[in-house]
Formats: sequence, C-alpha cells, structure tokens
Amino acid sequence: MSVSSKKEHLTWLWCACWTILFLLTCLRTGLIIFHHVPLDVNEGWNAQLASRAASIAGEHGLYSSHDGFVFNNYPPLSFILMGGLVRLGCDAIIAGRILSCFSVIVTACLIARIIWTLTGKISAAAAVSALFLVTVNTAFYGYFGTNDPQWMAQALMLGGLCVLLGKGGADLATWRLFLSACLIVLGGFTKHNLVALPLAMGLWLFFVSPKKAVIWGVMVSGLLLVGFVAFYEFYGVSFFQNIFLQRRVVRLERGVHALRELPFMGGMLLVGIWIFCRRWKVVSLKDPSVLVMLFLIFGCLFGVLEAMGEGVDYNCVFDALVAGTLLCGLGLASLLSQEGQEAPLKWACWMMTVPLLVLVPLRSVDFYKEVQSVTLKEQEWQTHIVLLRGYNNSLLCTDMALCYWAHSHEAVDGFNFSQALKKNKDVVYLRDQIDQHRFSIVQLYGTVDHYSSGNIVFDSWLQKAGYRPVSDNGRMILLGHIH
Repeated sequence: MSVSSKKEHLTWLWCACWTILFLLTCLRTGLIIFHHVPLDVNEGWNAQLASRAASIAGEHGLYSSHDGFVFNNYPPLSFILMGGLVRLGCDAIIAGRILSCFSVIVTACLIARIIWTLTGKISAAAAVSALFLVTVNTAFYGYFGTNDPQWMAQALMLGGLCVLLGKGGADLATWRLFLSACLIVLGGFTKHNLVALPLAMGLWLFFVSPKKAVIWGVMVSGLLLVGFVAFYEFYGVSFFQNIFLQRRVVRLERGVHALRELPFMGGMLLVGIWIFCRRWKVVSLKDPSVLVMLFLIFGCLFGVLEAMGEGVDYNCVFDALVAGTLLCGLGLASLLSQEGQEAPLKWACWMMTVPLLVLVPLRSVDFYKEVQSVTLKEQEWQTHIVLLRGYNNSLLCTDMALCYWAHSHEAVDGFNFSQALKKNKDVVYLRDQIDQHRFSIVQLYGTVDHYSSGNIVFDSWLQKAGYRPVSDNGRMILLGHIH
C-alpha cells in the first residue's frame, strides 16, 4: 500500500471513530427531546414568540414589549417559520428541538461540501464534519436538540458561503452572488449578531474581484433594505426599537467568557492555524484559506465583544467554531496532498482528538444525570401543566415553557425584564396590571415559606398588590390576590 493510500485509510479510520462518538452522544438527545420538560430557559421564550407569530391578529404582537411582558430582541424569521408549524398543530418546543438537530447536521454537510469542493479530498471533508458534530454535541451540547434558532442561522449563513465557492476558489457568477446574498440576509434575519462571516466574505471578495465585491455588497444591502421596509410595514417602529435599542448590562470582564470556550475546540484550531502558517508564504490573498482565516479572526473578535453582555451564552463563539472546523479541514486536506510520511497526519488527528478525550467522559456523566432528571420531572411537569390549564385566561407565569404548554400567553420574560430594570427602564404596563389584579393566579417556584420569581422588584410588586400563596404543588407555588 502506498503512503498516500495509507493516509487516506488513516483519515477514514478517524472519521469512523468520530462518527461513532457522535452517534453515542445522540443517545442522550433521543432520550430527552420529546419530553415536556424545558432543557433551557430560552425554550419557553422562543415558543411564546412563535405562538405570537402564529396569532397574526392576537392580543400581543411579535414586537410589543410596551404593552406585554415578553421582550423580543431577535429578528422575526425563525418565529415566522415556527409560527407556521404551530398553525399546523406542531408543538413549538418539540419542533424547535428537531429543527435544531437538523440545522446542525445541515451545517456539518455544508462544511463537508466546502472542503470537498475546494480540495477534492472527500476523506478530509467527512472527517472534520464528523469531528464538528461530536464537538457540538459534547463541548456545546446545550444547543443541540434545544429549541433555539442559533444553528438555523449558522446554516443559512454558511450556505451563503458555500454557493460562492467552486473548485479551487471562488465562482462569482451573478446568480451565485445573488443566491449567496439571499442566504446571508436570511441568516441575519434569523440571528442578527452573526456578522463575522459576511464581513470576511466581503473583504475576501474585494481581494478576488473588487467589482464583484461591490455587486455582492449592493445585493446584500438592497435585500436588507427590502427586509427592513417589509418588517416596518408589518411590525411598525417597535421592530427597530426592540432589536436595536434593547437595554442590556455590559461588563468588560465578561469578554473572558468567550475565550474560556476556545480550548474545547483547541485541537482543531491548533491544527488549522499551524498548517495555514506553514503555507503562509505561498498563499495568495485570493486563496479561500485566507477567507476562512478572516472568518476565524472576526468570529473570535465578535465573540469576545458579544460575551460582554449579560446573559450571552457560549453560542457567541459558534462562528469561531465553524471557521476553525473549515480551517482544520483545509489543513487536513493539505496534509493528505503532501508527499511524505504519515507522521504529521497522525499528529494532527491526535491533536484534534485530545479535547474529546477529556470531554466525552465528563459529558457522559452529565448526560446520564440529565436523562435521569428529565425522566423524573416529566410526571411532575405534566401535573403542573394540567393544573395551570384551568387558569389560562387569568394566569401569569414566570416559567415561559410551562406557560406555553399550559396554553397561556401571559408570561414574564424574567431575564430581559431584569435587564430593563438594571438600565433604569420603568416597566409600567406590567406593574399596572399587577396593581389592578389583572391576574387571579401567579405561578412561581419555591415553598410556601420561601418563594421567589428570581427578581426582588417583581416580588415586591406582587407583595404590595396582595398576592399570597393559595396552592402548594411541590416545587411550584401559586399566588392569588387576597383581599
């Protein structure tokens, strides 16, 4: 067997190992995905907004925090899609979880497609895609199979890159430029803070063809303008106020939060950057690896900036994760193409696997505990849901997932509510509704002697308005107005 064949065989072997690991991690996903127990606090928030998008003529609009209790700082595309599924009778949370899994797999397929197109090495493309999947479902498993639009936005953005790349570089036919611009804008209208890839693409296209870069930029700008006009006509000025004027506490020291996540993808980053630096002297600015490196740099930069805001999770580094995977795949394909021994390839594969050797045992314990916890909570949650459905016309929930499954649209967005208070915004409408005893029942967690919504201001409003415990259901407390 030739050295080249041995390297191909070795790459496929590692691909099989990473694929098996990913499938094993999917056991956890399959065991919890259909339970009516929230896996993340954002699941209920996304479901409530999907319900609002489904009720076009409902009491509360998608962007109406001035006369409601839910603050929406996301673009509308994911809610419109999920709202359509809700109108078809789907459960927004369960459907969102399935869509999240599908989006991650689509992202992995796009990564494989890009690497295969650029290098012709299908083994490298398949291997890094498998590594990407197992990394997502171990290091960042909180967003795999969770009702959140993050990975759908990432897939749309990456699709915009994929259509621009042909064999060995860019394919800048006008229809490709337009399709790319459409996918980029759709990704932006799903998650508006994914700016690293569009910036990297615009800069790299300028290196390749300034004229084509201007055309692509005009297309993106024109589509954004069309989208903004359409959303203004449909949602009014609240759309811009909710998204671009959201009040959030920013702390500089939280930028370290993003950097803490980089070691989880350290193997891929080291391999990709190492091989890129080895080839730097012979790399043209028109080389696609330059685009991917720009994507990685911008992804890390904006990840740090976004992490400074309170409530930002590790999804702020997902751009860096995707870019690092692409760079690693290009590097792996380069090692396969080089004449020589297997040693550098073996070293690279082991380096990429090191984080998994730590993560997989630790996550296995976490997965087991989570599956046990969700299974045990299922019956308790079903009891709570059935109980609250009897009050759905006069119920105020502090748990948004519970509120959604109880078919109630009145839920308090605890995080954004607290952020608004910290930024000295007076949430008059909610306070007035409590003072006027608009709700006969308020749902909280705790015990009769010690219960709380998690916000002392909100708790004080309830106390002053005369809301006291009227029912104790395990961990859930129901407050009623006591005259």
